[in-house]
Amino acid sequence: MPKRKLNGPLRLLAYLLEIRGEVPIMKIHYDTGLHYRTIYTAIEVLKKAGFIKERYELGPPLRRYVSLTSKGIAAAKHAREILKLAGEM
Repeated sequence: MPKRKLNGPLRLLAYLLEIRGEVPIMKIHYDTGLHYRTIYTAIEVLKKAGFIKERYELGPPLRRYVSLTSKGIAAAKHAREILKLAGEM
């Protein structure tokens, strides 16, 4: 039976911890392979929890950047450990 991927918020937190800075949505998609819908849903969940912050850059095209907050860095370290334990990192 193939391993089921852990949900988007955990994977997004772990990815942002590795990046250590601001990253556009498109780069997240290309680097992680997460579907855009998964990324946008994860961003909303993580924003509500106070783990990430967003910044918009007017375009065209409009660019949306995300980065970890200090609270998010702590959460991302735990997310990375969970993914390692699950064998997904």
